[in-house]
Amino acid sequence: MMDEPMPDALYVAELLHKHVKGTITAEESVVLQTWAAGNDQRRQLLEDVNDAEVQQAAIKLIASYNEQEALERFMASHVYKDQPVLHERVYPLRPWKWIAAAVITLLAVAGYLFVSPPRHPVQLANNHVKVPDIAPGKNGAILKLADGSSIALDSLANGVVATQNGAQIVLNNGALIYDADKKANSETAYNIIMTPNGRQFRVSLPDGTQVWLNAASSIRYPTAFTGRRRNVEITGEVYFEVAPDAGMPFSVTILNNARIDVLGTHFNVNAYDNEDNQHTTLLEGAVKVVSLKDNASALYRNGIILQPGQQLRMKEIPDMINHVDIDKVMAWKNGLFDFDGMDVKYAMKQIARWYDVEIIYRDEIPDIKFYGKISRNISLEGLIKGLSGTGVHLHLEEGKRLVVTK
Repeated sequence: MMDEPMPDALYVAELLHKHVKGTITAEESVVLQTWAAGNDQRRQLLEDVNDAEVQQAAIKLIASYNEQEALERFMASHVYKDQPVLHERVYPLRPWKWIAAAVITLLAVAGYLFVSPPRHPVQLANNHVKVPDIAPGKNGAILKLADGSSIALDSLANGVVATQNGAQIVLNNGALIYDADKKANSETAYNIIMTPNGRQFRVSLPDGTQVWLNAASSIRYPTAFTGRRRNVEITGEVYFEVAPDAGMPFSVTILNNARIDVLGTHFNVNAYDNEDNQHTTLLEGAVKVVSLKDNASALYRNGIILQPGQQLRMKEIPDMINHVDIDKVMAWKNGLFDFDGMDVKYAMKQIARWYDVEIIYRDEIPDIKFYGKISRNISLEGLIKGLSGTGVHLHLEEGKRLVVTK
């Protein structure tokens, strides 16, 4: 009999952690037991994390505070001893091995995230100065109204936060919703949602289009769509699920460099001004990307049509990528860092935006690539530990500086 499809690795790791803590619900326990019954490796993993001796060993390893050595000793002394822990430069992990590593890390390496105060100090290389840990980013944004006033949305309760030209702006469970009065007959007002570093946010536009903003991003949009076209302007990284309306096409202007014309579709735009590349990735439907630069090719100025699974890198000479890894593109929205095949410089930019830190390179930028996935809900110290052993050394200094050395 073939194994049933494996649940999401992070979800299984979470269930195993709850199982050890004794906080797992009856429904979650059924899911975990069903997953463990799939094969002998999963059953062995569940037995190991439930073993009192294993848990005591984990506690001792946490106390030793040598994460990589602890992980290697733990894996070498259990059923995982035949699984490679580290390889030079490349660290591929099969799904089951990743779950095992995640659970062991939770118990034996990153257990402090669950048993210690959230501001656990990071020990710096000089062994003298301790710097408070940095929490991961969270939901939050700044709403800039048409009159120039701003509202911080981080800590507001659910309810109406403002009214703009007949449209009520409602905060509902971390998302902003526009309840427009279609009978209102006034001038169009524009709002801007901005997510600083360390924030992400979702907004439902007046036409019902759903928009997710990654950290350090923005969207400018009218409080009511009128005329022949629905147009918004963005910076940073934004994911759209556009409400269909054939009579009023939807378009996205990107840094005044390009425009995306869409009709009811799902797509992601990454357009940070400090990145080497800006790209549009199509998940569903169809889009046409039009360059607004005079020096772009005639084909690009006329528009390049994308099909689902394609990604267009928006340069003077555009570069189309077929069969792009959609899960990797959308990892940020799904609560993950997907570092698979990612170079250090690009990964550090993601980390800087999410944890609101400054990246300092003390040596040349290491010429290696990361592999694997890490939750975006982990603290910066936990992330540093998760990246240990990759050939890059990271430590946190005062002033929210993350130092990168070889």
